[in-house]
Amino acid sequence: MTVEQRLNDRLTSYWNMLRKEEPLPEFVQFNISAIEDVWSQCVLFVVNPSAPGAPANVNFYNVGDKVQALYGNVAGRSVNTTQRHFQGAAIVQRVGEVIAAPAPIYDQGQFVNEKSKVVKYRSCLLPFGQKDKVTHVVAGLSWREF
Repeated sequence: MTVEQRLNDRLTSYWNMLRKEEPLPEFVQFNISAIEDVWSQCVLFVVNPSAPGAPANVNFYNVGDKVQALYGNVAGRSVNTTQRHFQGAAIVQRVGEVIAAPAPIYDQGQFVNEKSKVVKYRSCLLPFGQKDKVTHVVAGLSWREF
């Protein structure tokens, strides 16, 4: 099993276990230690309140060590989901989709990092919240630099 598949499977299985029959698991159930083996490749986004019709605004709340190596120190940074000109913008735009339609999203793509290397990635984005209101998104990332 590839690293990408293991990451997606671990995160999705954990998410499904937490949500049971609900559309979304509540974030209070989330426990990083349950997915410690893949957490270094994850980002926890907190969804900030925004005006009706405005783009969603999220905060990079917790960034795994390996993701920090890829994107730099973005922990604590707030961005809206339509911004396009920063490392990780493609992932943040997908977070906006998860907020608008709360369901897991699996994605892949590429970008050029600040070292002028092409980074090919796969991601898994999982919403947490209550009913249809997303309060947090956990994103798992696997990548290779070329």
